[in-house]
Amino acid sequence: MSHSLDRPIAHEYRGRELFIKFDWDKPNDEAPLGVHVIESCEVPGFANTVADLSGPWEDYQSALAEALATAERWVDSQLP
Repeated sequence: MSHSLDRPIAHEYRGRELFIKFDWDKPNDEAPLGVHVIESCEVPGFANTVADLSGPWEDYQSALAEALATAERWVDSQLP
């Protein structure tokens, strides 16, 4: 699968919107090198990186699962 047109994945959890962005070494890699979990901001065009993850992962699904779990833990940690 080519990742040359890779776009961030939007993820909503408990009313918060986060984005998952992958870093790839080559367009046809099976797994990304890194993942960024980004919190959306009220100001268009701005965002906050809340977590940076590094592989290696076996495949794309493993990286995505870890990123989503990290995003949800972060949201949970922000709640009172």
